[in-house]
Amino acid sequence: MNQRSEFDAIVLGAGEAGAMVANLAVGAGARVALVFRQPWGSTCLNVGCVPSKFLIHRARVAHVTRTARRFGIHAGEPRVDLTTIVGEMLSMIDGDRAVSLSAARTAPGLDLVEGPARFLSPNEVRVGERVLRAERVFISTGMRPRISPAPGIEDGPYLTNENVMELTEIPEHLIVLGGGYIGCELGQAFHRFGSRVTIVQRYDRLIREEDDDASTVLRRAFEAEGIEVLTGTEVRSVTWAGGRPEVELTGAGVEAGRRLNGTHLLVATGRQPNTDALDLARAGVETDARGFIPVDDRLSTNVRGIWAVGDVNGRQPFTRVCQEEGKVAFANAFGDAEARMRRHFLPHAIFTDPEVGSVGLTKDRALAEGYDVVAGLVPFERVEKAKLIGETSGFIKYVAEKATHRLLGCHVVGAAGADLVYDAVVVMRAGGRIDELATAVGVFPTLQEGMEGAARGLLRRDSPEEVAGPLVTAQHRGRR
Repeated sequence: MNQRSEFDAIVLGAGEAGAMVANLAVGAGARVALVFRQPWGSTCLNVGCVPSKFLIHRARVAHVTRTARRFGIHAGEPRVDLTTIVGEMLSMIDGDRAVSLSAARTAPGLDLVEGPARFLSPNEVRVGERVLRAERVFISTGMRPRISPAPGIEDGPYLTNENVMELTEIPEHLIVLGGGYIGCELGQAFHRFGSRVTIVQRYDRLIREEDDDASTVLRRAFEAEGIEVLTGTEVRSVTWAGGRPEVELTGAGVEAGRRLNGTHLLVATGRQPNTDALDLARAGVETDARGFIPVDDRLSTNVRGIWAVGDVNGRQPFTRVCQEEGKVAFANAFGDAEARMRRHFLPHAIFTDPEVGSVGLTKDRALAEGYDVVAGLVPFERVEKAKLIGETSGFIKYVAEKATHRLLGCHVVGAAGADLVYDAVVVMRAGGRIDELATAVGVFPTLQEGMEGAARGLLRRDSPEEVAGPLVTAQHRGRR
């Protein structure tokens, strides 16, 4: 017999976006059903940002130890205890998950409902024997790994980001399918732990959504470390023997018939939304060809009273952006606010070494959108702090509108690139100009000083009068 329950809101998914909506709603006095599936929490906590950055840091420690002789320090080859590292990582995640779940269980007005959800109508959702009803429904069911359709992959014990980080033995030869952020981050981490690593990328460059120069610099850094990178290469088939993969390759990037014999296979060929089991058609919610739910800048779907927040809408699947989407959707659903996502100044990063931090438009994208732009790049080897610490791989690049100097994009590849790009985020959020960065007086010696220097170099070329005199008295274009 079905149990019917009425709520002010139903939230499907307890990830970053869904949890944000639920927390804000119950804080405002609403009664909320939060539907979740095990494990509790977000992709970020369980199989994403938290465990991967934990491992990336430990791998960097191993790398610095192994290469310390470049600083005149002879430490030798490190012994990596992956069992201890992974145990500490899982313990930390378990602790964070327990704290979060305990808080949710005791939150007034929050009803936790565990199980798979299916729509019955735009206002009704079935979870097991329960039928939940509300005038507001938030879909935040996240994503999962998309597995390459190459023949044979699913015949053996392939790995994804959801289980590769629990390995307690270092792979002898890890073959990574995919040259996006997951493949690059985890591939480099395991190489630094001691694995031989081959990255197979079907496109003509790594991290293809990023600035072209970022891809070039990252590939050079990988190859300098000893990571084999095969671009323009696809998998024809995979065969397994004793749990080990043999991967047959094809494409412009490899000789015909080349095969890779590895010990482990990591499939990092993309992510797909968890929408296929929701019976969205019963609610009238539309999806695109990949299964993502299109939304407007208020996070509304095509159905009134239903919002899609977080990874499931396919817009910007980054933790802080998902949290912001939760806030915007809540404001529009429970208040009179016309809250809208302003996405052009929302940054993201790839935590490889060198790091990649990016916000706004690349030069090519800006030109494609009709902007007349001026762009400038300064390599890290010209940043004094980078030279002092031996981290000279990378660059700082700005893209600005030529007539107004309005900052359109910033792309940093190098040490602390994910942190440095925040300078540009602040300026772009205020609709500011490259002048703001060019005429700032920073601290010497810092990596941040490179942000100032790169901006000043661009401005010196385009409008030398702007930075000809004392920087602290410079008049910014358009200011009164």
